[in-house]
Amino acid sequence: MRDRLVGVLLFLPVPIVLCLLTQLPLGVFYSIGIALPLMISHRFYARPWALGRGRRRCLWCGSAAVEGPLVVIEEPGALTTWRCCGGHHGLYLRGTLERAWKLRAWLKGAIFTGLALVVFIPLAAAFGVAGPLRAADGVAAFRLLVALAVLPLAGLRFRSGRLTDRPVPAPFPVHIQALIGTWAVLWLFRLVGLIWLALALLHVAKRSGIV
Repeated sequence: MRDRLVGVLLFLPVPIVLCLLTQLPLGVFYSIGIALPLMISHRFYARPWALGRGRRRCLWCGSAAVEGPLVVIEEPGALTTWRCCGGHHGLYLRGTLERAWKLRAWLKGAIFTGLALVVFIPLAAAFGVAGPLRAADGVAAFRLLVALAVLPLAGLRFRSGRLTDRPVPAPFPVHIQALIGTWAVLWLFRLVGLIWLALALLHVAKRSGIV
């Protein structure tokens, strides 16, 4: 229970950063100025904590798992070992990672492009060099690209992977999903993805004069 609570607390910077970037509650400069250091520094404390518990917490559901199959993941720049509390969770985890690997080019392109737009368009608008673009346009572009990236990954159901002892490649480090469990992250992708998709399309409709 303690590990699960700490994992949730360590995950909180993620929604805080997203809130700062999409709501700009402190204004453009302060919101982005706080969000970027939070985002960059997160891996330096969250990843060591997650890796230290990789063999005693289920990477799929986040529960304690002193026994269960081990899954070796080929992360960017590292080969890491994680545990799942049962064989079915191991298959779901592998299925998710296999799907992410197939979509890796789209995931990386959409997410990094969205991040660039949500930072530079509001800053350019604040300096008066964005032309007709507004800060809200960068936010909408970010929401649209992220939604179109994560919704295909999350899908409508959890996918089972192949039963094998070979390492599973992952396009991104998996420590963030280890904090609260992969299944919880996928559900957030579904819920937030649908909401952000609707908000982005509504923004486009308003900007186009349709509504």
